This record gives sequence, structure tokens and C-alpha cells, in this order.
Amino acid sequence: MNKNIFKIYQFFKFKKSGYSVSPNKIFKSLNESQYWSKEKMRLYQLDKLNKLLIFASKNSDYYANKFKNIDLPLNNIVEFERKIPPINKKEIANNLEKIKSEKFINKYIHSTSGSSGDPLTIYISEMAEIYRKAGSIRFRDWWGIKPHDKSVLIWRYDRKEENLNLKFKTFLRSRYDINVYGLNDNNIHEYFNYIEKFKPAYIRGYKSGIVEFAELLDKNKLKFRKSKFKVAIVTSEVLYKEERDLIERVLNCKVANEYGAAEVGLIAYECPQGSMHVFEEANYLFVNKRSEVIVTELYNESTPLINYKNDDEIIIVEEKCKCGRTSRLIKEVKGRVSGYILKTDGSKINQGILISIFMELNEKISNAVRKFKVYQKKNKLKIKIVPMDNFNNDCKDFICKRLYEHVGNDILIEFDIVNKIEREKSGKLVYFVHE
Repeated sequence: MNKNIFKIYQFFKFKKSGYSVSPNKIFKSLNESQYWSKEKMRLYQLDKLNKLLIFASKNSDYYANKFKNIDLPLNNIVEFERKIPPINKKEIANNLEKIKSEKFINKYIHSTSGSSGDPLTIYISEMAEIYRKAGSIRFRDWWGIKPHDKSVLIWRYDRKEENLNLKFKTFLRSRYDINVYGLNDNNIHEYFNYIEKFKPAYIRGYKSGIVEFAELLDKNKLKFRKSKFKVAIVTSEVLYKEERDLIERVLNCKVANEYGAAEVGLIAYECPQGSMHVFEEANYLFVNKRSEVIVTELYNESTPLINYKNDDEIIIVEEKCKCGRTSRLIKEVKGRVSGYILKTDGSKINQGILISIFMELNEKISNAVRKFKVYQKKNKLKIKIVPMDNFNNDCKDFICKRLYEHVGNDILIEFDIVNKIEREKSGKLVYFVHE
């Protein structure tokens, strides 16, 4: 799209959103703060945390009670981690009206997908929303992407068909939307042909959506010639090495992993050097002894979520990235606390092993499995499989052999051959669940 036309569109979009400060202005400040010393960043975060704690204690019934025996302001970050008790999703759901501050804004609203339980609606303050927008602009800028650049978004949509209004929006936003529910062999050529003419700079979407998109392109021997993606941005689901390799091979571009949550916004983003940078200016993030995420969005005064445990496990390191940015790095997103296969001795195996096993199978026996989903109930694994032409008993034997190597022979394995595996209502594709 023409840069000037997009600027006009963006101006009216921000004005309609009611922003008192343009995200573009915050974006410029973020370009400076990303090189701050660690000491300066910690002082900044401590200041924002203290302001949020004092605000919440005065304007939220829930936090007024929770902080009544805590002396504020705190002296350092260590005190914050030690003295402020965490809050989880169940507590939020049960106390949402008390958590909301007296000055909450019923305008910027975000809802969780509900893929790990009931959906949760969170009210976001204006400045928190602005920082979310500015953070996205900065992180994409790392990859040479400008706000007016064309893109493809693979997401969930309820609409049934394209119309003139949506085509006009595609033009204004410089974005072509693909419904993740509608990806299949029947329309992949249509999507491919449109994208070849559209020539987007990047593609973004659910990780499973982009993986499925790449699989369909690969299966149908479709290779982009005119369209050259700068990057494929994947979000909302854990990215495994095998999936990254597939996307990079088929789309002929690097993959940038985006980590966040509707409740607290963008938490971290991958730079071209391959490091996952924490969005320090908008969040304070740390982990407990079990590597569980505990995060606070610094600017959300509408529904303050202070020391929120989001049910994820990650590894944070203090290493310095070659790109020169000084934020802490997430070395690994291990996934949901509940996303582990339980062995009979009580130990856990990350669900990522399932991706590896089925990738190995399809390398060993081509056209074997299209999709799979594994359910665990006590010591039993039920594996739903959408088979391809070459799926046979040898495939089952291979899956069992590899699973037994990791979870032990005392786990029962049962196969269920099906025609389709539905996505969650959120649009995500979950590989493993506990029943």
C-alpha cells in the first residue's frame, strides 16, 4: 500500500481508538530504551511496579485487602518477587469484579481463548493498550517490517465468505486474512494465487495455522516465486524445531516466535539473531523454582494482574544477544504446566515429544499421518489419527515403539482412526490434552 495512504488510515484508526498518545510516539521511545543498561531498566520497572501497587491498593477492593500488611513502596525488585503473592486464572475469574479498579475503562477489552479452561475477559487501560501496539510495531521493525507493509494473517474468523467490504478492508489495512478453519486442499491454490499477486512482506498467525498452511503448500508442490516473505511470525502455541524447519523450508524465510497472552499482552519476541527478547518496558517477568511464569503488565490500571501465573513454564537467561539489545532473554518456552504426559511413576514428559515422533514417522514413511491428537486418562493414551494413503500397522508399531521409549511400557496405547480433528473454538490446534 502507498505509505501516505496508510498513514492517514492509521491516524484515523488511532483516533477512533481514543489514544491520547500515539503508539508511534511510544515506539520511538522503545527504540531508545531497548539499549538501556540492566540497572536502568530495573529502576524503571521498580518505579512502575510501585506506582501500580499503590494505585491498586487504593482503587481495587481485592488488592486493598491483599496488600494491607505490605509496606509500600517497595525498596527493590527482590522484595516485589518475595512479598507480593501470585494470582492465578481461577482466582481472577472468582474475584474479577473486586480486582477491577474504580477507574477501569470499559473500552479496551481482551479475552483469553479458553483453550486451557473457561475464557476470561480482561479490561485494559489506555496506556497498556498503547504499549501493546507500540511493542508490536517495534518488534516487527527489527525484521525490517514497516506498519504499511503488506501481510497475511492466518487467524480465526466467523465470517462465511469474502465480500466487497472485506476486500476494501484488505486494501486499507494492507492485510489479507485467511480463516484458519478453512485451510484445506480445496482452497490452497486460491490462497496461493492471491498471495502471489498480493506480494506481502510477511505472514503471521497461529503457529498451527502457519504449519498447516506450509504443509498444504508442500503437499501440493506450490512454491512462491513472486512473493518473498521477510519473516513468518508464529504465535499462541509452542513452536517446535521440526515445525520451524518445515516453515522455513516451504516459505523460504526465517521464523520469528511471538510469546504473549491476552491477559497481559506481548511478553517476548524473537529478533533476527534468534534470541527471544522480553518486553521489559511493558511487563515485569520472572519465574519461580518450578520455572512457572509470573508476570505483571506494568500499565494496566483497569484490571491489574499483579504477579499473574499464566500456567506456562519458561527458562529466562541473562545472556547478551548479538543484536546489542539488553533485555533478558527467554531461552525456552516449555509450554503449559498441564501440557505434559504423565508417566506412571509421576514424572513428566513434555508434549513436544509427540511432534518429534510424528515428524519422524512421516520422514520414515511418507504420506502416513495428516493430523493427530493425543488424550491421556491416567495410564492410558488414546491417539486420534487422520491417516494418509500409506498409513498402516507398521506406522502404529513405530509410534508405540517411540512412545514406550519415553513414557515406559506400562502405559496403554489405543488408536482411533478418524476423518477429521477439529480445532478448538479459539482456532488453535491442541495436540495433547488430559481427560
